[in-house]
Formats: sequence, C-alpha cells, structure tokens
Amino acid sequence: MFDDDFQRDFHRQVSEEIRIIQRPYVGIVSGYHELGYRVLGPEVEEQAGSVQISGKLLVSPKLVWTPAQAQKTFGEIFKDSEMMDSDLIGRVFAFPAVAAGNFNIENEHLKITHHEWSPEVLVEKVLNELARLETTDTAVVRTPDIRFYPLAVQRFIHEILKEEFS
Repeated sequence: MFDDDFQRDFHRQVSEEIRIIQRPYVGIVSGYHELGYRVLGPEVEEQAGSVQISGKLLVSPKLVWTPAQAQKTFGEIFKDSEMMDSDLIGRVFAFPAVAAGNFNIENEHLKITHHEWSPEVLVEKVLNELARLETTDTAVVRTPDIRFYPLAVQRFIHEILKEEFS
C-alpha cells in the first residue's frame, strides 16, 4: 500500500512539474497530420547531463461518434447510464514509447539523444535551433524526470485538446 501511494504521489509530482515551454504555432488541422515534440529533461543519473526525446504525434482527423450510428445509447455502449452527451468528439494520438533502460533510439517518429549540457542549457539550445530553422509545428516540453516522458507527451496532448474542444 505504501509503495502504491508513494508511486502515485511521485507521478502526480512529476506531472505537476512538467512545463510546456513552446507550443506549435499551427492551427487545428482537420485531416491527418503530425505534430512534433521535444521532451527535455535531466539524465537519470545526477550530474550526467540531459536527454532530448524528439518525436511526432500522428493525429487523426476530428472524429464524431453518435449513438445513432451504433443503434445504441452511450449508456449501453459504455455501460454507464450517467452518460449525458449526445455526441462524443475526439482525436486519436499515437506515439512510440521505450519500456525501460538507457537506449539510443532513432526511427522515423522517435529519436533519443543524450547531451552533456544541463537541462537548462539544452532548453535554450533547442529553442534557438527551432527559431533559427523557423520550425512552427513543434512543441518543447520540460520534464523533471525523463523516464516519464509519456506523461509529458500526455500533458502536451491534453493542452491541445483543451484548446481545441473548449
């Protein structure tokens, strides 16, 4: 029980410390598209530098589901009689993840790079690079613990959805 509470508190603390430093300057796109991200944080070992995880989110078009299409109510579909919305609107986001270990990985949608600089210097260098290249479709996210980069990407997705559906 103590371990579960400790892990839950630790995850909550990491989530609260994640900062979206730069958001993409592109509007909401109606069709399939990609949004780039760079998650920056300290190396797992203290005083060992920093890590940059660059990737792309593959974003679906906006999807709208109505219960009439399934010839059921949302309460029947989701086994929740309290469901009140007549339509569900959403998007599907997909990204790869590393399960464990200290890997150098690069593929079309994910690249992990280790740097000797501090996380603060890395943030400055990345922001300067994106400005120099005039890259407007990439987010920069700072995390206190790079092992939990999927939480940082999740936070970035949440920010996009909050803006889009509010």
